[in-house]
Amino acid sequence: MDSGAERVATLLLAFGRRGATGDHSVSDLARAVGRERSQVSRMLQALSRGGLVEQDSHTKRYRLSWNMLVLAAGAGDSSLLRAARPVLRALVARTGEVALLSVQRGNRSLTVLREESNQSLRAGGWVGRSSPLHCTASGRALLFDTDDDLVTELVAEDLTTPMSGLSAPRTLEEVLERLRSERDHGYSMASEEVEIGLTSVGVPLRTAAGGLVGVINVSGPTSRMINRLDDAARRLRAAATAIESALDRRPALVR
Repeated sequence: MDSGAERVATLLLAFGRRGATGDHSVSDLARAVGRERSQVSRMLQALSRGGLVEQDSHTKRYRLSWNMLVLAAGAGDSSLLRAARPVLRALVARTGEVALLSVQRGNRSLTVLREESNQSLRAGGWVGRSSPLHCTASGRALLFDTDDDLVTELVAEDLTTPMSGLSAPRTLEEVLERLRSERDHGYSMASEEVEIGLTSVGVPLRTAAGGLVGVINVSGPTSRMINRLDDAARRLRAAATAIESALDRRPALVR
């Protein structure tokens, strides 16, 4: 049985999955977490008293408060975010597509930074979004250093869940085959796998010691992306090198 703290954590995470900058009704959030509306309403009222969410007095919808957003700003690896942000902005300017930074959290790829393109048909909704590892460019790039046994463990559950994209791998053998090919090429590519009409290319980010710390990717309509995959990969590699160089120059902690 989950604890009260776990229920509250699940509710707060639902805001991120649905877009941290949006307002959400009690009913929407109740459906997102799979709980009774009355129970979610009580939790939201408690969170509001604690200063973590706010309720619009007119619409009665809830949003994350500034207190929560300030707390979130200090989470994760801030040096990685600082290094990546200007590079991703430059990448957007050169490619005309959305650029994202993702990290691995358990068996998910978690988007922690998004830089918008003027050509994007959909604004927002990515930061805080988690995606399966086996059928996304960011997810498979995060698996580049993972052995087959652990890949099997990480993707097994999601392989049983139908995906909307017809090109998504359906078996473990397909996942491993795509991974082997993408490792050889140095970048991952997911076209029409998780979403119809969407193609993404991803490249790993590494520390000076070679450890994989995240992935950057560009994502856009298949009609624009499909004929310039190699160019996107080349620009992503250059961007990854710039971010890695910035990380290598970060000051050492005083001990």
